[in-house]
Amino acid sequence: MYAIDFISEFSVNPIPEPDTTLEALLRQTEAHDTTLTLTTSRRGLVNQINPEAVAETLAVTAEHPRLLAVGTLDPRYFLNWRDDLRTCVEGGCVAIRFSPGPQNWSPDTLVFEQMVEAVGEAGLPIIVDFKGGADVSPWIRKVADVCHRFDVKVVMSEVSYAFMGELVTVMQVYPNVYAAIRWLCLADGLEVMVEAGIGDRLLYGSNSPKYSIRGLRNQVFMAKISEEQKQDIMGGNALRLLDMDIEDLPVEPLMIKAEADLPDEPIIDIHAHVSGFHCAEPFNTRTETNVHEMTERCNIQYTFVSSYNAINYDMREGNADTQTFLDRYPNLRGYIACDPRDLAGSIEQMERYFQDPRFVGVKLYCPFGGNMETKRMQDLLDAIAGFGRPTKIHMNEGGSPYPGVRMACERNPDLVIIKAHGDDAEGARQVVDLPNVYFEFCSSGINAGTIRRSMDILGPERIMFGTDQPLFAPWFEYGAYADAIETQREADLVYRENARRIFRLD
Repeated sequence: MYAIDFISEFSVNPIPEPDTTLEALLRQTEAHDTTLTLTTSRRGLVNQINPEAVAETLAVTAEHPRLLAVGTLDPRYFLNWRDDLRTCVEGGCVAIRFSPGPQNWSPDTLVFEQMVEAVGEAGLPIIVDFKGGADVSPWIRKVADVCHRFDVKVVMSEVSYAFMGELVTVMQVYPNVYAAIRWLCLADGLEVMVEAGIGDRLLYGSNSPKYSIRGLRNQVFMAKISEEQKQDIMGGNALRLLDMDIEDLPVEPLMIKAEADLPDEPIIDIHAHVSGFHCAEPFNTRTETNVHEMTERCNIQYTFVSSYNAINYDMREGNADTQTFLDRYPNLRGYIACDPRDLAGSIEQMERYFQDPRFVGVKLYCPFGGNMETKRMQDLLDAIAGFGRPTKIHMNEGGSPYPGVRMACERNPDLVIIKAHGDDAEGARQVVDLPNVYFEFCSSGINAGTIRRSMDILGPERIMFGTDQPLFAPWFEYGAYADAIETQREADLVYRENARRIFRLD
């Protein structure tokens, strides 16, 4: 099997958080034997003058034969844009990239349509970056329609899994629409899209070096689809889109094993859910789950689950759901979901369910229950401290949780707080003096640099492994952790020993 990475970007100067340097891109692609990587200078993806961005992309890719140039056009910098396009074509760019999401402009504009028409006349596909800005779901159909009108093939990049239903529907109607898979990587997401009949237009695009190549490859290799379909996603679809043949590439193809990188020893996943999400996940409802099955496939000994039903709808019903799942699957352990809006009810739930030793901690979801620094949340944290159990928190709605975390931890030095979804170095610095605060890093945008930088500040003794199953598959998240961990001792602590110590599993 070979890999053609359709989406990447680079910076010529160091940007440490995240590390998007050219050196990091080359290091990752070489380490993972990527045959060809389509790439763009970040100068063209942010607020810089477009002709300079195109020049930088062409100069860098000319020096590295495994990098293919992707030019940029920016409707905000419309001056002489046809000259920019001509430079891209004559310089050998294989595609043109637009970034309305990160650059905060809408493709519902006439200048964008004129640019698409001109790209079509040049015979190139385009890439459109969706991430960022306001609600971009209406753009999916708009971009598809404009490109179809001018017979242009378009790759939609960084479309959130929240918009998967619209994207799949548009792709079923518009055969000119392709999708890069990185932000679509729900657990079972590839299977859903292949079953929908669009597997021949899914593209492996890692957004390296910002995100983990290993994690995305794990997602493809672990998908329950055929080997032929995996190869199509990993590179075959890209070559057909670019009108290239594997036998006639400018460089020798590099063969890779279609095997996921999974843990050799059993590990512990401290962040997962039952009772279903609102996303396109066919095996997860209020009463059914496949978390136990994914846990087994990823060599996970225990997965700690909380009920999404309890978190955002019915605390009592959801916690009862969790206990039912614990009865059914011995490789699951439970969190009690509590709600600061119902302090007495939360205490009653802890009194009831902590009698069951399979419940190991408390889950607090700040966007629904209230920010960490509110009095009712502080009162609830004091109550949790009285039970002597760890609590896992989510980021505050629209702000930092650290002021509230500090208030609670200084009052309750034995209360263990685990910040879900981690943080980068600056967040770690805010809690480095609070030894009872820990990080875990599950995310749709997980990258190895974030984990490594936080681990260097907090130490591996304060980092734990979490996945957000069944929203994301554990092998997807494991890839980024594996990128970050450098020694066997770090692996033992992060994957096993910290959780066993903090949750008293022994």
